[in-house]
Formats: sequence, structure tokens, C-alpha cells
Amino acid sequence: MLADNVKRMRTCVRINKKQFALMVGIGRPFLNKIEDGTANPRLAIIEKLAAAFETTPDFLLAVHTDEEIRREVQRGKDRARKAEARNPQVY
Repeated sequence: MLADNVKRMRTCVRINKKQFALMVGIGRPFLNKIEDGTANPRLAIIEKLAAAFETTPDFLLAVHTDEEIRREVQRGKDRARKAEARNPQVY
């Protein structure tokens, strides 16, 4: 479940493994293992993965259809936009 959801969500947001691993703060080899289903990540890592997608660990750990994945990715993008609007960064 986790492996499939992470891979499908990452693909849906069109981010490559290298970029996503950097974003989450893990190595690309570890991300490969997560997506292959051969890693058993700690809760802290699952929380980081969920935060990167603006979702919950529960969502990542459950079975979902492709449509549910797409909807959750869109909700995450919407949440990120709202958060940015509330807290704009000044450069």
C-alpha cells in the first residue's frame, strides 16, 4: 500500500525521485526501497512523506484507486496554495 501510494502520488505531481527524496530529506536509494516495497520506514519517515504530499500518514497507508489518488493530490495542492496565500514569502 505505502509503496504503491508513494509512487503513484509522486508520479501524479510529476516530481522525479531525486527531487522528491531531497524534499523529504531521505536518500534516493531509500526512496527506491520504499517505492519497491522492500523498506520498512519508521513512522517519522511516513509522516515526512505525507507532509510532502500535503496528506496524512493514514492516507498513505490505505488502499486507494487511481481516482482517489488524483483527488488527494489535488486537495494537497489546494491546501498548499491556501497556506501560501495566508503566509506569503517575501524575498
